[in-house]
Amino acid sequence: MTGLLLHFGATMTCAHPPGLANLPAPGQQRVLVSAQPVATTADTFLVAGCTLVGPGTAPCVSIKWTNPSTRVWVNQLPVLLQPSPPPSPGAGLSTSTPPAPPMVQAAQTRVWGM
Repeated sequence: MTGLLLHFGATMTCAHPPGLANLPAPGQQRVLVSAQPVATTADTFLVAGCTLVGPGTAPCVSIKWTNPSTRVWVNQLPVLLQPSPPPSPGAGLSTSTPPAPPMVQAAQTRVWGM
């Protein structure tokens, strides 16, 4: 599957706004797109401000990306791919109960991978 390379400067929210999801620190800093480090499977997106509340639910704490590249690797790790240009749902799932995909608000739109 093809997709845009996800990077450190991408802006996204969890499925329960205004929960802001971001990479606290890029795992690698050698490969850049739009002057930002590319995200790999070693990176963890943390969520702050998730508003999911209720019995039997748990708020979003982090997001696990489910669409890594099969052909583009950085430091022996697959890069993360965003299947469609933003704004669009991300190819990941939150740690909330029930899990939900994040919403990618802004990301680079020039570099694609497989």
